Amino acid sequence: MDATLAGTGPSCPSQTAWALLGLMAAGEVEDPAVVRGVRYLLDTQTADGSWTEPFYTGTGFPRVFYLRYHGYAMLFALWALARYQRLRSGPTGAA
Repeated sequence: MDATLAGTGPSCPSQTAWALLGLMAAGEVEDPAVVRGVRYLLDTQTADGSWTEPFYTGTGFPRVFYLRYHGYAMLFALWALARYQRLRSGPTGAA
């Protein structure tokens, strides 16, 4: 992976999950970046099973207003973790 293409600032659960979903869709399940992303999601999960995401994750109008989709952290983090688990467990025989 080209580190010069990395973003700046802290990570957040939804955007980490988006990166994981993209990498896994490209067949990179064993890539160290995927393992780090999964570890980040597991390490930042709160005691009640949710994730805290204080950042804006959507753009209404750039430099005018930004959006915070409150369900994104939970939805995308769970999706990425479930996808990772399924891909790591191997084929199920389903078509």
